[in-house]
Amino acid sequence: MRRPGSHWGPDWGPEPERERMQDVTFPTMNPFVMADFARESVRANPITGYGKLYLPAGARDGVRLPAMVLMEGLGGLKPHRELAYGRDLAADGYAVLVVDTFRARAADGFGDTKRALEVSEAMMLADAYAGLAFLRTHPAVDPARIGVMGFSYGGMISVLAAYDQLRRLIQPAAPGFAAHASFYGCSVPRLDDPRTTGAPVLMLLGDKDRNVSLDRSADIAADLRRGGSAVRKIVYDAWHQWDGNDERRRFVRWSLEHLHVRLDRRHRTRHEETGLPMRGPLTRRLVIALGVRATGYHIQRDADVKRQSYAALLEFLARSMPRGDRLAAE
Repeated sequence: MRRPGSHWGPDWGPEPERERMQDVTFPTMNPFVMADFARESVRANPITGYGKLYLPAGARDGVRLPAMVLMEGLGGLKPHRELAYGRDLAADGYAVLVVDTFRARAADGFGDTKRALEVSEAMMLADAYAGLAFLRTHPAVDPARIGVMGFSYGGMISVLAAYDQLRRLIQPAAPGFAAHASFYGCSVPRLDDPRTTGAPVLMLLGDKDRNVSLDRSADIAADLRRGGSAVRKIVYDAWHQWDGNDERRRFVRWSLEHLHVRLDRRHRTRHEETGLPMRGPLTRRLVIALGVRATGYHIQRDADVKRQSYAALLEFLARSMPRGDRLAAE
């Protein structure tokens, strides 16, 4: 296997023999809050989801590969992050579906703040599970070895997908993901019901990151363990988005470190400190306003941490979804 992350960085360029990519579509739902998944009007009116599917150059009929659903951060699909990971994981033998939630909601031209207000975590979670269903039907993918990963807001989604309450709500007739990996995932939600699907979780965090609460992340990890999942949490000496392209430290105004919500067993979301329910666009904006701080946070690239975290991801996936690519059952 090549050295992890060896073709990343400012001078990174395409290596067409390593992987191939195609734009794909798939049906998904468009809930605004978690309780909307139970509404027949939401389930009966799918929308078109968008993604980029990366396959190893050597992928061939009859061989089933492990796969990943990759969820974007609020910054959208970035060539140096989401698309680079798609290429890199394909070069390491994984099929990768990079999901474009914002394009599906005509929000790909918005800034980060407007995306956070207009495109909800329920929409992103719907797309994660829709991506899982899509990959399960692909002839190059082993349906039992599909994981999910994400960055920042997308990292939060990859952790949420580990809870069995949400799997039963979204895709009750199918098993969940085989593995969950979160890169500096936001620490916003906790669930009253901690039971998980049992799949392992990898949480990669930075100790200088002021967009994520390390204490709350530790509480979330404890919830997941109590719910039945093995959790590995690694904290690096790094700022937020250490795998980006910001060589100099960059300040971002709005921090989600203090935004805390709870999801109860009836799929109702509320602001943790005040109890304000999140029922739709207006109340969701109010809940966000109660928790967001203008103290901000910093972003800075760290090439060493980038290599270390990618190596940790590969190790985690090798243990969670052992390779041994096999012929499809006749």
